[in-house]
Amino acid sequence: MVELLILGALAFAAIVVFGVLASVFGMVMWLIFLPFRIIGWLFSAVAFLLAIPFVAVFGVIALLVFGGAMLMFLVPFFPIVLLVLGAVWLVRRNQRAAEAVAR
Repeated sequence: MVELLILGALAFAAIVVFGVLASVFGMVMWLIFLPFRIIGWLFSAVAFLLAIPFVAVFGVIALLVFGGAMLMFLVPFFPIVLLVLGAVWLVRRNQRAAEAVAR
């Protein structure tokens, strides 16, 4: 029975040692490959800067192509806009009339 307890403690110690060694190895490899990661980030940034004008041009083209088709979704919204504009006009007209009466 004691032999199993000692064997379990040794197995646990071996797992801890191998875990620490693996983490140290991972940290060393991370430091070794860090310059290559930074170079990769720089290349990604340059590619992104080069792609921005193309994205802008394609965005304008998409707006021109799909913008007309998107207007059909605004058609049900026009009566609501007219109601809001009418309410704003009534409020402003009544405010002017109230200012004239107050003077």
